[in-house]
Amino acid sequence: MKIGVLIGSTTGNTENFAHIIMDELKKQDTELEFQEYKINQEMYKKNSQDSYEYPNCDAYMIGSYTDSYNLPIFVRQYLEAMPSELLHNKYVLTFGTYGGNNGHQQYVFEQILSEHGAVPVVHIKCLYPDSFVHAPFIYAKKINIKKKDVVTVPVKCKLFLDTLKSKQFKFVPKSKGCGLGLMNKLQQKRIPIKFVVKDTCVGCGACVENCPSAVFSLKEGKAVVTNEDACVGCYACFQKCPVHAIVDAKKNLEKKEQYKFKESLLIDQPKQSNWKSKCFIVIIIAGVVVMIVK
Repeated sequence: MKIGVLIGSTTGNTENFAHIIMDELKKQDTELEFQEYKINQEMYKKNSQDSYEYPNCDAYMIGSYTDSYNLPIFVRQYLEAMPSELLHNKYVLTFGTYGGNNGHQQYVFEQILSEHGAVPVVHIKCLYPDSFVHAPFIYAKKINIKKKDVVTVPVKCKLFLDTLKSKQFKFVPKSKGCGLGLMNKLQQKRIPIKFVVKDTCVGCGACVENCPSAVFSLKEGKAVVTNEDACVGCYACFQKCPVHAIVDAKKNLEKKEQYKFKESLLIDQPKQSNWKSKCFIVIIIAGVVVMIVK
């Protein structure tokens, strides 16, 4: 059986989590075949080529990070534009990573897939508390509820595989979370980020092929911004540039390091080693917020 794996990932969290799930599925069924697709790269192909073919597989694994309590714009656009005949009556395992709150991610996945006639079977979520180190006090309580957010990957993988074999599963839609419509509107009105390419660009094309909106092009061996208004603010260009040549117009990103994936901080890993030491206590004294690292 061929399973199409569609991944919306810019920092590496969701991509690595996808591999964890794929390894477990392969462990339980050695005859499975996986075809992996990075949604941001697929969107670039779709937006820059005259013809594009969506992957046609027996079943699907679809996952993404969470952006403003929702799926990233380019992930939603990709899934919504998928031909329904490719998803109709296909079983789907969805998964996602999130730093502070997974919001309505599962509901949005199920909404889009059910409109195509697909059958969402299980959703696997993974809390990644180190994703929001710039404002950790906002997520202090969320980080501390360990038991609620730990997922059992083997159990949910087994349910998905059992469904693929039995062909029997009754999909029960999740209730719509409050504020979903507002979150969608806020995302759609997001102002594009003005990125600039520094002289240190080596013309490798990483920003070009990883931008889901085809914002960049290669001209005379260098990357240039040719479609600024299409930017959806995913920061894939910044993350993927090997020489740190992509920055914002205000140069705020010049002092920022590219995000590095730390597998030990994934909460559903067997060894939950480092994340406990990174809890934060927020105390308000005379109207002043004091943050203590525990």
